[in-house]
Amino acid sequence: MEDEYLQGVWNSPDREMEQFVEAKDPSFEMVQLKKAKVKLRSLLLPKIIGIALGLGWMAFMFLLLRLSFHYSTNSLGKFFFMGSIGIIFLSTGIAVALYAKDLFTLHQIDHSESVVQTQRKLAELNESILNSVRIAWLQLPFYTTFYLNERLLSHAGPIFWIIQILATGTSLWLAIWLFRNIRHKNMQNKRIRNFLQGYGLSTLLQAGDFLNEIANFGQAAESDPTE
Repeated sequence: MEDEYLQGVWNSPDREMEQFVEAKDPSFEMVQLKKAKVKLRSLLLPKIIGIALGLGWMAFMFLLLRLSFHYSTNSLGKFFFMGSIGIIFLSTGIAVALYAKDLFTLHQIDHSESVVQTQRKLAELNESILNSVRIAWLQLPFYTTFYLNERLLSHAGPIFWIIQILATGTSLWLAIWLFRNIRHKNMQNKRIRNFLQGYGLSTLLQAGDFLNEIANFGQAAESDPTE
């Protein structure tokens, strides 16, 4: 019903639309805020699944670390294994904590009745998503080092070294590049935007567009030359 009412106002003569805006009728603001909230709710399930998978992965990493600490002898292999797994465990833990923080922010947005407060929380959510992606990808190179040991390194042939250097070097470059470039100021970069589509950025931007339409609606009436 609210959508039909707003559509009628929008299609009505200019003066009626101006009166609608001047009277600060909350209907349009309420509808846009509701649309933004509905859009953001679609992020809840992926976040919950991400937390569950992250906690499961951390539990497995912790078990490996504990077994290695107690039952393996001190060696170069133990250093590579525990160091790599430890960093993977740490970065996953930080990403899970940020996901949990995102759930709390989404809860606050869902119970907010203020457009300004919702926009502020959207900005926080955007920054948190970017940080979780940056930190999560920092662990990538360590998936190419956890299996290294003294025997493997001393007996490895040239093919192994070529593959190892390429794998570690490429993953290290990618992790550093993503960490440096996944920032709000680079959101106009097409490669960055496409990369982040699967992390909820597009949903966040669409919710923001609903809120921006509130300001655009008022500006359109104020700048009408027939006023």
